[in-house]
Amino acid sequence: PAVAPEVVDALAGAVAEALTNAHKHGDATRATVFVEVDDEVFCSVKDDGSGFDAASTPAGTGVARPILGRLAEVGGRVEVDSRPGAGAEVRLHAPLRAPVR
Repeated sequence: PAVAPEVVDALAGAVAEALTNAHKHGDATRATVFVEVDDEVFCSVKDDGSGFDAASTPAGTGVARPILGRLAEVGGRVEVDSRPGAGAEVRLHAPLRAPVR
């Protein structure tokens, strides 16, 4: 299925930010990006970095603005799975087309 350009742009920006975070903050040596298109677009960015406590990260830092904001603009959502010493995985879900506003 075709994915709208604004959704592609939002996902590309979010993936780039997740990779930047993995390198800059997590000291990751490896990151894997997985993309699947079906009735929605699913992207996963998983790294082998230092990880973090996602529950105690202050709002407005890290994932919030650069990743959540991009996905929210196109009607998508973000899940973050991380814990100290275990790397991080950012899962992005987006519709094929952004909702009409």
